Amino acid sequence: MFVILHSGQTGVERGAHDGAVAAGFRIAGFMNATGRDELGPVPEQIAMHLQPAPDAGPRTAVRANLAIAHAAMVVVPKASSADAFPAMDWIMRGVRRRGVPLLICDARTDVHRVAEWSMELREHVETCHVLVTGPRATRWQEGEELARRLVRRLALVE
Repeated sequence: MFVILHSGQTGVERGAHDGAVAAGFRIAGFMNATGRDELGPVPEQIAMHLQPAPDAGPRTAVRANLAIAHAAMVVVPKASSADAFPAMDWIMRGVRRRGVPLLICDARTDVHRVAEWSMELREHVETCHVLVTGPRATRWQEGEELARRLVRRLALVE
């Protein structure tokens, strides 16, 4: 079983949330302590799945999600330059430090590779917490739909 982790931000994370709902996955994670995203309050239908981060401050929600993730999927406009986004670079370094599996995706990512990755994850843990993140909608609007499709592909092995 997969549990999709995110922090409630617009863009990729909202797409991951919607994909998880469509696939029937559980959703969890930490949002920032104020319960807000860059546009205002995180919508209730999303916030109800998340806990406020234990501390206020930059990246505390992401740090808390990283601490409970068994794997991470980073969805970006171009996988070969994912580190061009400072937040994604920071997240990927944290994922690598923890030694958890990382899949960097873009629109060219073969959906069969996502399904294979999900099968590999299932071999190691019964309930796999997958952090799905990427740029916010204000930086890349197309990320929401792409994340929605990719998260739904994880369901092929459920």
